[in-house]
Amino acid sequence: MGGIAPLVTTALPLANSVIGTVRSANAGQSGAAAQQAAAQQAAAELEYKRQQDAAQAAAAQAALEQKYREEAAAAERNAQAAAVARQQQAQLEAEAQARQWAHDAELRQREQELQRQKDEEAAAAAAAARAKEMDDFRSSQEQTLAQLRASQEQAVRSKETDTQTQLAQLTAAADSAEQRRLAALRQAVGKTRAGLGARGVSAQDGSGEAILLGLTNSSETERKNAQATDQLKRAAIQQSLDEAKRRNLLELSQLADRQRLEYMSKFF
Repeated sequence: MGGIAPLVTTALPLANSVIGTVRSANAGQSGAAAQQAAAQQAAAELEYKRQQDAAQAAAAQAALEQKYREEAAAAERNAQAAAVARQQQAQLEAEAQARQWAHDAELRQREQELQRQKDEEAAAAAAAARAKEMDDFRSSQEQTLAQLRASQEQAVRSKETDTQTQLAQLTAAADSAEQRRLAALRQAVGKTRAGLGARGVSAQDGSGEAILLGLTNSSETERKNAQATDQLKRAAIQQSLDEAKRRNLLELSQLADRQRLEYMSKFF
């Protein structure tokens, strides 16, 4: 709008000058001159109107151009403001994204730490359970072995008692048999001496002495045979006890081997 006023100001003096000139001519002329003056006045008025129209058109053009410039400036300012806003928004979004990533990373780290703690606790619990199972299994095996050992010891004590009883019985039987043998020998010798005396044969004679010696030797052979039999019986009784002890040791060793294999196969 600032360009319209100069144009109007420039056109008005020119039109006023023409009108004044025409009016002055009209005052001094008449007739045709008056008509010519009127024509000139009309022409001057037309020119004045044309100049006004031109001035208005120029003012309108200037206003339109000014509007365009202002709109362009406003559009540029809006574009710059929009660019700044977009940049700020992008920065805010980037910062928000970075914060979200940091938060997610922290959450993942916490979850991983919790999972690690859970895994460690589970591993410790599993190890404790395995250790307890191993201890319980081993205790059960040791209890079984101890029960077998106690049973064997009781059986051996009973066997030893039976052995002592049998040996004592053998000793008593051997003593009784020896007493019977000696009594029988004395009786036989007495009868033989009496028989020899009745026949008039002395025991110191060769024949009498031989008879008595035969009785003695026969009794001695009987004693030795009885001792040999007694020793065989005693050896058999002791062998039975020793075999029972060896069987117990073998049974204990076999059970221990089986338990060791069971333990290894179950836990390793």
